[in-house]
Amino acid sequence: MIEAVCHCGQVRLRLPRKPRVITACNCSFCRRQGPLFAYYTRRSIEVVAPDNGFERYVWGKGVLTWLRCRNCGCFTHHIAAHAEGDLDRRTGINLRLVDPGLLMGITVKLRDGASGSWKVLRSYRFDTG
Repeated sequence: MIEAVCHCGQVRLRLPRKPRVITACNCSFCRRQGPLFAYYTRRSIEVVAPDNGFERYVWGKGVLTWLRCRNCGCFTHHIAAHAEGDLDRRTGINLRLVDPGLLMGITVKLRDGASGSWKVLRSYRFDTG
């Protein structure tokens, strides 16, 4: 199990396994926030947070709901905006909240979210340096 933890520690996302691939994105949100994503079904992760522990943000066409810790402001994950209760839907977990040593050597794919094509622009191996 891998645990993603916000800065203040109030939000914890327990992930079932180490990801095989990490996604980086160049869309307007990700360009500003700098997350790295691994994707899991909602059913496979455990979210530990206080009641009302998240702030939600939906932008543009309302495809994704972005969640962050209400206390420290760390962006934690995103879910499908119109299917929040669907446990089989994919959830993007912000791996910036994981110990970077756990991610060493994993392939990172930079995807073109800015154009909406999601084409892989380049790939590289994760390195903390």
